[in-house]
Amino acid sequence: MSFKPPGYCPNCGDYVEEGAAACESCGSCPETGWNEDSIYDGIELPEEFAPEKSDSRLLGTVISIGLVALLVYVFVFR
Repeated sequence: MSFKPPGYCPNCGDYVEEGAAACESCGSCPETGWNEDSIYDGIELPEEFAPEKSDSRLLGTVISIGLVALLVYVFVFR
């Protein structure tokens, strides 16, 4: 089944007006693919570039401990 305007672009989901030669948002057209297989669903980063979850957890813990220590200093020792 091939998409024919008017309707929602199967590539990006924006509305395509009747008689349009291509989607104004993504440029999809009959030659580049109105088909359902061309739906963009995001990007996947290679695992070597993915952030380490343990690093962010450690940073959050250090910041939390620092804030608690600062609050104790301000309210107890002043």
